[in-house]
Amino acid sequence: MKVLFVIAHLDKGGGQAVQARQLVDRLSRRVQGEFIGLSAIGGGDTRTLDPAFRVVGRLRFPGGIRELERAIRERLPGTDLVQVFDPYYALPAARLARARPLVVRLGAHPIEDLASRFGAPARIFLGMANPWLYADTQVVVNARHLGGEFGRRPVTFIPNGVDTSRFPPAERATARAALDLPPDVPIAAFTGKIIPRKNVEDLYWLAQNLPGLHVLLVGTDQEPYYGDRYHREVRRAFSDVLPRVHHVGEVEMERIPQYLAAADLFVFPSRLEGMPNSVLEAMAAGLPVIAADTPAHREVFPPGDGSFYVNRAALLARATALVGDPRASAEEGARNRRWVESHFSLEAAADAYVALYERVVSGASSRG
Repeated sequence: MKVLFVIAHLDKGGGQAVQARQLVDRLSRRVQGEFIGLSAIGGGDTRTLDPAFRVVGRLRFPGGIRELERAIRERLPGTDLVQVFDPYYALPAARLARARPLVVRLGAHPIEDLASRFGAPARIFLGMANPWLYADTQVVVNARHLGGEFGRRPVTFIPNGVDTSRFPPAERATARAALDLPPDVPIAAFTGKIIPRKNVEDLYWLAQNLPGLHVLLVGTDQEPYYGDRYHREVRRAFSDVLPRVHHVGEVEMERIPQYLAAADLFVFPSRLEGMPNSVLEAMAAGLPVIAADTPAHREVFPPGDGSFYVNRAALLARATALVGDPRASAEEGARNRRWVESHFSLEAAADAYVALYERVVSGASSRG
């Protein structure tokens, strides 16, 4: 079976790019595939990209969609199936190219993800465009609550997969020394883009109210459209804790395990997610996690888990308890690691996609 994998970009980072890179790598052992997309860097600079990834244009709107469309059309002969990983560039390009059968992996809300950036105009536009975008496609959601956005239409649920071998046991002191982080203080980590919907101000507030706590932020605050305005405003509002906030910016996915190994706990305040890759990786790294109470996060943890907070008072209480009891914190982190190994393995995700491809291709063949 030959599969064409298409994504908007890899070089801007983010959970979607991490998932796509890992999944395509694992699937390449089972199917014949080609992986194409755009570059946000431009100029053919692909230093941060997977060597198996082929850049066919630049990440720009709407020109990037047309470049992807042309690349897909050129590759359709002899391709059994097209798999796209984003709804804003790869999906419209594949639809314009008349790619069939077409599998769409959806890792975020089909409307609110874009509306969180551009407001009501985006919400109205997607409300009109989505019926065409998702027509004649096989939709895969990485979180069950996203399936509800498609009404009675059948969708396939395949959760994110984590390669736990990327997160071997590591000495916290060694990791901190390598990263030039203070050795004898509690550190709460966050990984992800620093944009308004991530609510990183909760981490600054936590540092302000938990004496001695340091915060480690791993992710860019230079996201296009937002720039760093949001983060500058947060830093200005919590200027008293800036000496205890360590912002390292965007790092390559290969370095994420080292940063997580340096932390005592992981805090994820985001309130709009599909299935957050950041949380799964923190759990795989054996960290206790505190996450905002949302349907997305409730799907990640074991039933009855107490890892959620509904307000800042609850966040402070839980963080204080974890910092104050290192043994209980370590036990919770170990439980998180075991849960990810048993419920979110990358191999299980690959198995599910291969089975789906076989059903979709078989169904397309039987129809004609």
